[in-house]
Amino acid sequence: MKTWLRPVVRKMLRPILQYALDVHVVVGDERRLSVGRRSALANTIFNVASGTITLGDRVIFSSNVMVLTGRHEFHLGQRASVYPEWDDGSWGGGQAEVPLTGFDISIGDGSWIGAGAILLGPLKVGCHAIVAAGSVVTKDVADHAVVAGVPARVIGDTRNRRSTHIEQE
Repeated sequence: MKTWLRPVVRKMLRPILQYALDVHVVVGDERRLSVGRRSALANTIFNVASGTITLGDRVIFSSNVMVLTGRHEFHLGQRASVYPEWDDGSWGGGQAEVPLTGFDISIGDGSWIGAGAILLGPLKVGCHAIVAAGSVVTKDVADHAVVAGVPARVIGDTRNRRSTHIEQE
């Protein structure tokens, strides 16, 4: 690319990319997502097909997080929609395969969900917890817990973390 063109293209694309990276997506009925005050959703995907998602105040999501209530039921080892009597013609198998309730997710006040984390309902993330980048959370997370890994396990406590903020004199 010509050297004079690169800054022009960057200037034009920057707002588009910032918009794309700061827009969350709700899969399902948006009324099933409740967002607390001053929460930052980034470009998180919220799937509310099989439950509700409730976020406390000041919850922060990093990029590319997925919060998923959606499930597919299996009967006798096969997806429910394989059976003609349960196939309603939808791509996902309909209500016989995708339960509407039972996989709720709640995230407490002041929690931080790291980049690329996946949260699978049903579960509760307590207040002031940290979910490390790339973690897959399948079980409840206690208040102040720091969890990481696949599956996520407790690796620390936010009350024991030292501030990296340098005091100005």
